[in-house]
Amino acid sequence: MIAVVVAGLAVVAGIGYVAVEHPTRASAGATATATTTPPRGTRVVTIGDSIMAGYGLDSAADAWPAMLGRVDHLRVTNLGCSGGGFVAVGDCDTDFAGLVAQAEAAHPAIVIVQSSDNDLGQDAATIESATAATVAQLHAALPSARIVGLSTLWGQPGDVPDEVAQSSASLQRAVQAAHGTFVDVGQPLAGHADLLQSDSEHPTVAGQRVLTRVIQHDLRRAGVAI
Repeated sequence: MIAVVVAGLAVVAGIGYVAVEHPTRASAGATATATTTPPRGTRVVTIGDSIMAGYGLDSAADAWPAMLGRVDHLRVTNLGCSGGGFVAVGDCDTDFAGLVAQAEAAHPAIVIVQSSDNDLGQDAATIESATAATVAQLHAALPSARIVGLSTLWGQPGDVPDEVAQSSASLQRAVQAAHGTFVDVGQPLAGHADLLQSDSEHPTVAGQRVLTRVIQHDLRRAGVAI
């Protein structure tokens, strides 16, 4: 990847101009270490909600998993499901557990799964149980794959609901139980209405570029070779 900093922006090959973010949070207990990039063509599966799926964009190629794949020459299978969560059933007619078979069929070296605000309104015990069961199912289906959890994103106006942190914490516990890596990516789009579509929730292409840059940085900071 080639990046040139220009007036607070980074020109990133394959992406364009991306806002340079402050150092973000890595997984609990992880240290900031330099990592080598994975071999070209490394298979990666991503599981998440409409933000990951690229809802509202002209092309799924503009969602951050596809952008990340182009930058780092990865073979990404994006299983982002609008409306989906560990409990919520999305437009793909299932919750995240129902995507495990597709993830397994892709034979990935890395599985990135992100908790979702679509599960807000569910009680904490239900989210905890469903998250733990889904991640355990992923680990059993793909025992050699590295499972990486990403914290819940929230870009809507107003304060971030407590349940967002709660859903992230459930995923952190589940991923660590599966000997994976949890990465807190924070809220990189908070306060940036210009990076959101008219629904004030889903990122524009520019917002997806910012997510790509932040997620790539935070994964590498946590020792994940992406």
